Amino acid sequence: MRHIFFIILFIVFSTVGWSQITIIGHNKINNTKLINTKIIVKDGNGIIQKTETKNSSDFMVNLPFGKNYRIYFQNEISPVIFMEVNAANIPQDKYQYKMTYELNVPFIFKNDEDVDTTVFTNPFHKVQYNGATKMIEDTTYTTSFVKKILKPENFSEDKIKEGNQIERPIIIAGRACINGDLKLLVVNKSIALFNKKGELIKSTKTNRSGTFSFTGVRASDVGKVKLETQQTDLNNSKITIVSTESKKTFSCAYSPETGCEIPLKDAEVKDLIDKNFNYTIGGKLILSSPGKKKFMANKTIYLSNSRNTVIKKTTSSALGTFVFEDIKPDNTYFIGVDANEVGKGEKVDFLNKDDKFIALLDTLAAARKSIKLKTNFNTVFNDISISDEEMRMNVNAKLFGDNTNNPIGKLKILLLNDNYQVIDSSTTDDFGSFKFKYLPFLKRFYLSAENTNNVLDVFNNILVYSNEDNMIKILTHEKGKKFNYKPLATELSKLKTVEMEDPWLEFVSGNTNLKTNQRGLQPKKTIVENVLFEYNKATLLPQAKEILDKVIIVLNTNTNLRIELSAHTDSKGNDADNLKLSEARAKAARDYIAAAGIEGSRIISVGYGESKLRNNCRNNVLCSEIEHAQNRRVEFKILEE
Repeated sequence: MRHIFFIILFIVFSTVGWSQITIIGHNKINNTKLINTKIIVKDGNGIIQKTETKNSSDFMVNLPFGKNYRIYFQNEISPVIFMEVNAANIPQDKYQYKMTYELNVPFIFKNDEDVDTTVFTNPFHKVQYNGATKMIEDTTYTTSFVKKILKPENFSEDKIKEGNQIERPIIIAGRACINGDLKLLVVNKSIALFNKKGELIKSTKTNRSGTFSFTGVRASDVGKVKLETQQTDLNNSKITIVSTESKKTFSCAYSPETGCEIPLKDAEVKDLIDKNFNYTIGGKLILSSPGKKKFMANKTIYLSNSRNTVIKKTTSSALGTFVFEDIKPDNTYFIGVDANEVGKGEKVDFLNKDDKFIALLDTLAAARKSIKLKTNFNTVFNDISISDEEMRMNVNAKLFGDNTNNPIGKLKILLLNDNYQVIDSSTTDDFGSFKFKYLPFLKRFYLSAENTNNVLDVFNNILVYSNEDNMIKILTHEKGKKFNYKPLATELSKLKTVEMEDPWLEFVSGNTNLKTNQRGLQPKKTIVENVLFEYNKATLLPQAKEILDKVIIVLNTNTNLRIELSAHTDSKGNDADNLKLSEARAKAARDYIAAAGIEGSRIISVGYGESKLRNNCRNNVLCSEIEHAQNRRVEFKILEE
């Protein structure tokens, strides 16, 4: 079980008192209100206030400017916890302001075996003056503190090496693909780890992104990794394993008799270690009722731990898609939505990135409709795992000079990757805001701006704020120097939001760009989907219907769109038969869409057989089944309005 607590906070102006800070708090445990809490306020000289919430879960404390405070919270079911309010540095010319700070206080159970209660000898939260007219959270401190709440991995089985050194368990992780091409992923295949004696240590399977992990193993034990035998679709393939951390590659030829076996020297084992390994998961939520489906768009999606305590939340896209990063292997989570978002007679369908139906959100807990998820190898977890290539990110922030009264406008901002290559540029508006939308996902990125005509030199500091008006960083500015910002890992999450890549998104998000080009023609966009049929037939499989249901929703949402629907086959079999089969499949998909009420004039269907292969796997060319699968597809070409 894992506990990570998010502080939900916002700043408002108060009508209570002058020259003081008003702290408004809501005491909760596991998302449930907590009553009968004693609250004690101390300054440097001792206790200055005492109160008790009795039958209420809320409280309010007024603190004069000019001092630093500690607010202690005592409840019989929780360890004593406290927060700091640093108000000593508020200048007197700001005393006329009324500053109110509101937060949820995250109590925890005393007997929670997974929580390290010793960390509460430090404040769980810090509030500080922002240099203008507000008190804000010290987000860097909070993020760091949250990571310490959970006990470290159980090292009761630590191995004692020579010299009494302790060898602790590590994580080995990688991605399996063909010929080093991460577009040809080896998915849902058995993979095993063996020790130096050839004995099995652990086994698992690759997920839909070709990723696998082995947790709780010791580097000194590892002797080889092996992709198991009897995988006939991998015959004559060269298998490559790419380390998730070091990006080192290991390869071997695959055969059904011996599989793919890669012996590992000690140095090579180190290359496969990823001490910070985690997964990313994502999916799509569809709200359905008899005869009707719609995207569960712009809704709050919650990620909870095994006690159903919320540890993360995000907002679904216009297509109902969502993403959660930093998912630890071998844990239990819940994914859910507010129960009041689901009407009578409605249900929530959970689909994966490929529009495969995963499950219904049918577990009701903590006022949320949820699904339980275990992050060891299992079909559900593997199906909703997504890769970095399948994600997009948005970066938003605000820049101020010295204080929030000086937004820095008309400044060209560059976003660079970790190789310092420029990815995109943006310009701050009159309020100091800038944004980058729908960029390829980056684990690390940097921000830079030229100090043209020394426009930044009137400021001693550059303040970076989030779009929620929380201060992220104060950067000291050197005259004549340009603006450079290398966000820490804890700061990146404040700057960016992530979402799942979906080519249909622009047609339902209100940002459809079908403007004419210089020749007066509208651009065409082709979207490739893995629409599945029964073998050698034109009968749609359930997952294919989920994809076509999405297309129907898109066409209903944007009534100006027309599409050309084309079906393609691989090169196996007779050319004429493949052409006939593709035509039948294209017609079957068109008929399904038309049956939902879409005008037939808006859909053109055509079959191309094997005439438009996406690779070199033509007749009489030896290819793996994975390579042939690239050619079996349905394409949707967006035509004129």
